Amino acid sequence: MNDKDYDTIKKEIVINASVDKVYSALIDPEQLIRWFPNIATVEARVGGKIFFRFSKEVTKEKKDHDVVGTIISVIPNKELSYTWKFATKPDYSKDTIVTWKLYQLGQDKTKLILTHSGFTNADKLQYDEHNEGWDWYVKRLESFVKAEVNGGNE
Repeated sequence: MNDKDYDTIKKEIVINASVDKVYSALIDPEQLIRWFPNIATVEARVGGKIFFRFSKEVTKEKKDHDVVGTIISVIPNKELSYTWKFATKPDYSKDTIVTWKLYQLGQDKTKLILTHSGFTNADKLQYDEHNEGWDWYVKRLESFVKAEVNGGNE
């Protein structure tokens, strides 16, 4: 296996909602906490900070997990990118990069591509755990946005 095998996680999904609704769910802390972390802070500007807390009740682990990062790119309704580092997991001490790209396919249809990069073969455990986690969270994002579009009736 070469380093490329564990370099980047990529998830792609089409959500039946406008790009602005999907983007809002990625950047608005009040919406984020309804599908992603339990506590969220997002300073929506390049150089701004992000903070996500995933509670132990949700993660089923012994303690809460905090993720910190810095926004690298913010292009409304098109892209959001930030560094990602676990503040509470010393064995996950490196910065990786999470990037969300949005493409309007129609009035109420958005293609979302998530990439999480910066892993190596030495990070196989972190890669595998994040890959599994992103599968779950991308589905939660889709369900959340669909419910918002349908007035919470989904």
